[in-house]
Amino acid sequence: MILAIDVGNTRIKWGIHSGLGWRKQGVIGHDAVAHLAAPLRAVPKIRQAVISSVADEKIDAALQAVLDQLGIASRRVKAEKKTCGVSNGYAEAAQLGSDRWAALIAAWHNRRAACVVVSAGTALTVDALSSRGEFLGGLIVPGLSMMKAALAANTAGVGPIDGQLHEFPASTGDAVHSGALRAMAGAVESMRESLARREGAAPALLLAGGDAEALQAALSGTGEIVDNLVLEGLVLIAKETPE
Repeated sequence: MILAIDVGNTRIKWGIHSGLGWRKQGVIGHDAVAHLAAPLRAVPKIRQAVISSVADEKIDAALQAVLDQLGIASRRVKAEKKTCGVSNGYAEAAQLGSDRWAALIAAWHNRRAACVVVSAGTALTVDALSSRGEFLGGLIVPGLSMMKAALAANTAGVGPIDGQLHEFPASTGDAVHSGALRAMAGAVESMRESLARREGAAPALLLAGGDAEALQAALSGTGEIVDNLVLEGLVLIAKETPE
């Protein structure tokens, strides 16, 4: 049994993998880390935990305390120059976020073709993967909630108003919501066009993250929503590069 844990900026996704498929999965907030012990205790023979974390030290320490309590050995993933068939084009490989690295590995094993890998969460990341399994580089953009919060906090007359996506927004709330999504979609389309020119063919587009569905709508329905890319990548790393 492999326990994969994706510690994001606001929540933690986890899954227990048998080596053949997922046995159990869940999502918790940072303030509920201690509650992770109960579902993990119910699954025997967890061999190891493989973790991607972009959270602060306090959250990491709370998670480690749970794993120590259960006697589960843990491994923190960091981006390398090459892992599981994917090569890292960053000038300094370790600077690439472990969540992006794991997602790229899962995307490569999913498609074995050029693709744009998008994670729409607190931040929006848009990463280019070549048809040879090369991570070429990527974009980091504020996510949907972050963009809307920045406008509400720093622009006179724009409050925390909910909105909907419209082609021609006719209210402030709709204008803010639609504008943020269109900006995110523009980053995705720009990267997809760049990768298409390099590869000579349209790349696949894989979407993940809490705002993937909203972003997909702004992309006119294009792109495939793939759940748990980071968790899938963590399992691949654990299986192919055991410690």
